[in-house]
Amino acid sequence: MAEDPYHVDVMYDWFKYSMTKAPPHIIDQKESRKWNIEYVEPYGRCTIATRDIAEGEVIFVDHPIVTGPKQTTDLICLSCYRQLDSWDACQCSKCGWPLCSKECETRGHHPLECRVFAAAGYKPKKSDFSEDIFMYEFMLPLRCFCLSSTDPKKWATMMAMESHNDLRRGTELWEREQLNVVDYLRGKLKLKADEELLHSITGILDVNCHEVRSNIPGTKEQYFIRGVYPLCAMMSHFCRNNTHHTLMDDMTMVVIASTPIKKGEQITATYTHILSATTERRKHLRYGKFFDCACARCSDPTELGTYFGALKCSQPGCGGSILCTDPLIPTNDAPWACDRCKYQVASVTVERLNKMVYWELREAGEEDPAKIEALIRKYQYVLHPQHFHMVGMKHTLSQMYGRLPEYSLGALTEAQRRRKVECCRDLLRVLEVIDPGISRLRGLTLYELHAPLLLEANQAFQRTSITRREFLTKLRQAEEHLDRTVYCLKHEPLSSAEGEVCKIARNSLVELRKWINTVTTLPDSYFLPEEVEKVTAASLIRSDEDLTLESLLRSLEEQ
Repeated sequence: MAEDPYHVDVMYDWFKYSMTKAPPHIIDQKESRKWNIEYVEPYGRCTIATRDIAEGEVIFVDHPIVTGPKQTTDLICLSCYRQLDSWDACQCSKCGWPLCSKECETRGHHPLECRVFAAAGYKPKKSDFSEDIFMYEFMLPLRCFCLSSTDPKKWATMMAMESHNDLRRGTELWEREQLNVVDYLRGKLKLKADEELLHSITGILDVNCHEVRSNIPGTKEQYFIRGVYPLCAMMSHFCRNNTHHTLMDDMTMVVIASTPIKKGEQITATYTHILSATTERRKHLRYGKFFDCACARCSDPTELGTYFGALKCSQPGCGGSILCTDPLIPTNDAPWACDRCKYQVASVTVERLNKMVYWELREAGEEDPAKIEALIRKYQYVLHPQHFHMVGMKHTLSQMYGRLPEYSLGALTEAQRRRKVECCRDLLRVLEVIDPGISRLRGLTLYELHAPLLLEANQAFQRTSITRREFLTKLRQAEEHLDRTVYCLKHEPLSSAEGEVCKIARNSLVELRKWINTVTTLPDSYFLPEEVEKVTAASLIRSDEDLTLESLLRSLEEQ
């Protein structure tokens, strides 16, 4: 039997298993695989396209080996992941853990840990946990360990994943997991498990887990859950990736090409927040995933021309941008310098500034647009207009204006409505670069953008202060935004917030197209008359350099 040192065949088997879990309308069961898993330095195992893959095409489905609560999360039902209000309202009769109902005692993955707690004779109390001892940190590792005796196939698949124990050993993360996972399971629960094995499990989770959300009503769309998705873990991380993943109601992950992928190219994912700057992304990846990203976005001090981490130079008469001189240095402590006058700023100063803005944003909250606007004004001469904090604040404002009770769309002033439009467009300009193609955030932002544009156009029509041509132009612009919203969100399950927005956008699109057809047939009296185009020298010639008698006469003859 041929050796399989990188456990590739294990992953292919998991793909076959996942295909049996996928609904027929998601992916054709008879369709041949479009990718291979190969070992490529320095990335390790990678997913490589074996043919050209079109934008929007489903690449694969990935069923989770196991799911469970995140390390730090609110009180939830361990079976269905519904958010709970009280520790004491309903507890499992066998193990004492809070659940949402008696029916959940035997549902989901809860029976895995339930048997262990019952056998240990230990019932948890809320007072057992604190800010240092996280309530759920050991839960998913325990579930994974239980698979070794209950489901050998899942156990073998999980153990074929990377743990990076050699890199994790001795770190702050390792020590925390020694206390909150290893010591807890071996001490409180009397689990007969080797320490190294338990650390390997926590490492596999740290390196490979995906944060997911429950689509069950009552979870408030919060990311309370994480899951082990083996095929997704085989995709390399790029900060400008080429896939979009969405979660079905049964927790199956559907991975879609967000942009066209050529044969031989890597199929990539993003393991960090796209709306973070390079230093923040690389620190997160180093701490949690144990690698240093050197993708095209991280390698470029301007972040592909977005200037997402740039500061404004304060030197008199300069107007340049202060950028990191070496974004790939592992210690993230390279000096920053102006791209014009070369004025330098220490990396620690930039870090302190970003942290200061972060805490001011936390204090400002998301209930008062005026506080966010004040922060934008405060830092407008310090941060680049497309700095990640500025873009983040505009993203927040795009949601506040039109959605908060005191700032409903109809109640917005003209200035506030235009501000919402401006914030949406500024965000979309950045997303076009760092999150191109099919993008959940783009879809939601386009939906936010269409609403004020459509309202403004219809109000002008009601006042008879717009020409038919201008009105149709604005309506078709809103139509285009709605159409693109549907395109970006059509893969989302209807039970999700994005799926609901997609449904609303589809219905709105139908009504808007009917309205556009109606507008084309309305009498001229409903509109301002179209202006008669004036023939002037400025409209006939391109520039002063073209102004000759011959060119002027020719332009007049062409009218």
